[in-house]
Amino acid sequence: AFAIDFYEIQIYPTETDPQYHLQVELHSNSTTTAVGSEAKSQIDAHQIHETIETTYGLLPYLEIGQYFCTAKLDNGHYEYAGSRSKIHFGIPQTMDWPVSFGGNIELDYMRRAAEDQPFTLEMRPIAETHLGKFFLIVNLPFNKPFAGPGTHKGVVISPQGLIEYEKLLPWLSPAVEYYGDMGAIRSLPGAQHQQHFIVPALTFDFLDQLELNVGVGIGLTRASNGTFVKTIIGWTF
Repeated sequence: AFAIDFYEIQIYPTETDPQYHLQVELHSNSTTTAVGSEAKSQIDAHQIHETIETTYGLLPYLEIGQYFCTAKLDNGHYEYAGSRSKIHFGIPQTMDWPVSFGGNIELDYMRRAAEDQPFTLEMRPIAETHLGKFFLIVNLPFNKPFAGPGTHKGVVISPQGLIEYEKLLPWLSPAVEYYGDMGAIRSLPGAQHQQHFIVPALTFDFLDQLELNVGVGIGLTRASNGTFVKTIIGWTF
């Protein structure tokens, strides 16, 4: 049991919310196509996910967050799907480092009706750097499920990354994002049985308080042979 996390399709930077600031985000993700029996078994075509995320800057380099997840489930009903709690941090730099580091720790407690693996711990190392006008981020989430199918196989690895060209226009930054799910480390399946998506995306910077990101995911393997649409709308108070 492995699949892209359609409740939150987002690359984490090392930067955290400013101290004492509250950010509220709406993640809207929907799968539009799934081609082939293997992709359909992994992607759940036409399923809709809506997640509200609230994040609070607790310290200058540390934020805490809570997710409220909803989805249109296989029974055709739109329902509460579960919740998540996170601690996201950056490592303060004492010099002009070429690479910044951070991490995210997240505990997922979802409904069994919504997730095959309802109780999961995620550990996500983060690295980022700038190369001229290009902004590069690498996320390397490790997920340990504690309930559901495949739990006995152990830790699952789900690499992610982003290359963004900053400020193509004063209000627009295009990017290419990548999301993968390779499966359990102890018994990695073949590449065609893993999920790998490339996501052309746009980030709009109309206001300092506003976050607006849209993208279209394109599957690259038999297990991910489909497309999805994702949007993130956020406001910082």
